[in-house]
Amino acid sequence: MTQFSPDLQTIFKRLEALEMELKHLRLALQPVERTQSQPLAAHPYVESIASILSGEPIIKDTRTPVRAIVERWKFGEAAEEIARNLPHLRLAQIFDALGYYDDHREEIEKYIELNRVPVDD
Repeated sequence: MTQFSPDLQTIFKRLEALEMELKHLRLALQPVERTQSQPLAAHPYVESIASILSGEPIIKDTRTPVRAIVERWKFGEAAEEIARNLPHLRLAQIFDALGYYDDHREEIEKYIELNRVPVDD
């Protein structure tokens, strides 16, 4: 009979990966609470429709989530560069998405975390 002795470091890495995945699943199961300091109407280019991306804030008349614009901006793209890379959006829509992020930072950060792609170990 062959005895199996797995490397403890490998086991710990896998456990950490499983714990992170469990954390993501728990976050996904929790409803996103809107922490609105201003009503959604204060952002004319942002809307939230339950049937599109499960109600995640998007640019009106598109399926582009606010988080996608915020992530590009966080990676150093200027609003004008985002408009060039996402030509279906106007500059006003991009600025409104960034304004929405400023007003609802916790909500958008939660969507960013939920959509993060796990890194393979």
